[in-house]
Amino acid sequence: MSVGSVGFWRVVSPEKFDMNPTVLKVAQILAIVLVCLGLDQWTKHLAQTRLAASRSGHFDHNVVLTVAQDMDQKTVRDVVTAEFGEWNSAAEINDILSVVTTDGAVRMAPSRTVSAGDVIEVRHREIVIVPGYFDLQYTRNEGAAFSLLADTDSPLRKPFFVLVALIAVGVIAWILRGVTLQQQLLIWALSFICGGAIGNLIDRLRLDYVIDFIVWKWTDEYRWPTFNLADTFIVVGVILMALEMIAETIRERREKA
Repeated sequence: MSVGSVGFWRVVSPEKFDMNPTVLKVAQILAIVLVCLGLDQWTKHLAQTRLAASRSGHFDHNVVLTVAQDMDQKTVRDVVTAEFGEWNSAAEINDILSVVTTDGAVRMAPSRTVSAGDVIEVRHREIVIVPGYFDLQYTRNEGAAFSLLADTDSPLRKPFFVLVALIAVGVIAWILRGVTLQQQLLIWALSFICGGAIGNLIDRLRLDYVIDFIVWKWTDEYRWPTFNLADTFIVVGVILMALEMIAETIRERREKA
């Protein structure tokens, strides 16, 4: 595929704008990347603060709840139901209550009365979107996309992934220099990939791991590796690039014919 070739999405015409096409292109790329980053980091923040999980031998991640004034002298069950009842069924609330503790790791009975300002730690909470097919579960990925190389303990793992991400972002930025404003498919594809790569890079620099939370599965027998929105943006970008390459091949064959 030639970077200078014209993409098949010709939805932007520089003549319609009283502005340098390069400025418009850069503004569009930055807007797409920033939206991708915003959505990625926001959803990861929600996963980090609203989902709880324990991976034996790997990590424990709890949701910390501070009892609000309006829940003063209510039971633990009341607090947990008020907090999670919108997204979790009664049976799921019971599962959550089975592993609720104080901040000192002392188990709390569901019928225990709490006061405003008390701290409750929820040690397990996930959200079932489509039973048997689509869940939201907190996990930590210390490898690459879709947990690749997550099991290696090499001290070079983090520098390696950071370097790879920086190189990828640099290569994408260099390629985007040669893309014209009319090549909308390439602009969206490369911007998605860049936004996703930066999103996971931020996690790796800030936390030393990437937060994943989206689970696709076929019952409990077949399960796709847990991923996040950044991974989704990268995959969508690759698909769009593949479509551009197919369209480019079709155009070249028609021109030769």
